[in-house]
Amino acid sequence: MFTPRNPYDEFANQYAQMRTVQEKMEGNADDHLSRFLHVIGEVSDLSVLDAGCGEGYLSRVLAQRGAQVTGIDISSRLVEMARLKDPNRTITYQVADLSQPLPAYQDHFDLIASFFVLNDVSDYRGFLATLGSVLKRAGRLVLFMNNPYSIMIRGYITDYFAASDQAFPSRGLAEQGVKVHFYHRTLQDYLDASFTAGLQLQQLVDVPTPEGNFTRREDTLIPEGYHFPFFTILSFIKA
Repeated sequence: MFTPRNPYDEFANQYAQMRTVQEKMEGNADDHLSRFLHVIGEVSDLSVLDAGCGEGYLSRVLAQRGAQVTGIDISSRLVEMARLKDPNRTITYQVADLSQPLPAYQDHFDLIASFFVLNDVSDYRGFLATLGSVLKRAGRLVLFMNNPYSIMIRGYITDYFAASDQAFPSRGLAEQGVKVHFYHRTLQDYLDASFTAGLQLQQLVDVPTPEGNFTRREDTLIPEGYHFPFFTILSFIKA
């Protein structure tokens, strides 16, 4: 099995450059983020955690919408970049492993948002347990993630029910110089861990791939013209 590590420090520059390009897109060109923000809804005056904030891409968007944002990431280099992009210190950034308990933030946040992070976390159970613990009662957790079923469509595995926690190189990020891995777990694995963390599922959103991307997905088993939700949004509430 792949040995868990934190490669984002090593590829921080490439990752930050990729996010900078996305951030400069005009209007709502980032369709994934637009759908994510729609599910999140109004954030003004809410205490919000950006779980796995990276270089602060989502944190800045949420702060611009009036949220009181705390961004936490395991990569010290990415957090340093995030702070540099927030010269007025409107966002609180911290380096921490969210797979480990954070007692200082117990029952603290109204909302937790996590964008393309869960699949990359080696200890997903610890990650979800921590997020559940730092969320206020009746607070919400919204996750944007790779659809667990898409790993078969992309040809990584032939047995969806094979032992979880298999790690695979992320082809899309690798093409942009970010050579990191993601993990295969079933949807049941993620939901069971979320329920154990005291979270109740409110909404599941299948995210279609933008029209222009279908014919370019040569790494999938889907014939041209067929549509499949490669991404999923899960919205939970703390019981």
